[in-house]
Amino acid sequence: MNDGYQSPERVYSVVFDAHARESGDRSWVVEATVTDESLRVDDCAPVAERFGVSPHRTDTVAALVSHLADLGGCCAVGLDFPFGLPKTVIPERRWQRFVDELPDWFSSPEDMTKRCRMHARLVTDSAETDLLRATEEPLGAIAAYDDRLSTETFYGIRDVLRPLVLTDTARVVPMQMPKEGCPLVLETYPAGTLDTLECREQEDRSAADAPTPSLVFDNLADRAVELSPTVRERVVDGGDSALEAVIAAFATFRNATDPANLRMTDELPSVEGYVYV
Repeated sequence: MNDGYQSPERVYSVVFDAHARESGDRSWVVEATVTDESLRVDDCAPVAERFGVSPHRTDTVAALVSHLADLGGCCAVGLDFPFGLPKTVIPERRWQRFVDELPDWFSSPEDMTKRCRMHARLVTDSAETDLLRATEEPLGAIAAYDDRLSTETFYGIRDVLRPLVLTDTARVVPMQMPKEGCPLVLETYPAGTLDTLECREQEDRSAADAPTPSLVFDNLADRAVELSPTVRERVVDGGDSALEAVIAAFATFRNATDPANLRMTDELPSVEGYVYV
């Protein structure tokens, strides 16, 4: 990590849904400003609405990548899909090469899941359980190539991260070093961040597992996250994805403001990626 690291002045987060026809309506983006060690959420909207494009995945992803590539420095971006696969199921040990070559290895999310499971069986004596990345195990997350997540993993890495990495218009931590003039990109996991807020323990366990938006807002306010009444209403109307985008923005904010959080000594994050909660 260089000594000239600058904390972000702007924070963005995206809850990415890779649905073929409705990606832009189901994916939400948050834009926020860092002010005096606090985070002010300025806007929260579906990606298609925010960028004025059709909700089809191709148009949504193109608009999103263009926006992220143009952000420049002093920005941090949190994206909520897996940035890598378990080391045991991929042949490449360098993350940037893995991202570059992923389209040559897998033709679709289904193909990725099939091949990862096939390789997992080879290295685990036919174990039926999907293998997790090291960063996922303590979070209780599902495998990056699980059927429930493989579409976001595949299109997120291939169509969102890959163009940014190949053009060097963003730096994905901790696999890449920050660079002046480039936004930082962090993998987030809103459910994991929510657990750190301890919202679930304050809820009636007989009620729905997810905490109410008002409880989440109160917990975030205690951690210097500001939302105007208008933004709060927008998030509530947007449902779970909008709320998760706000949580992802908070995770991005609290991890990117201190460069020590972006420094990894383990080898695995440099290969598999790392989830910032």
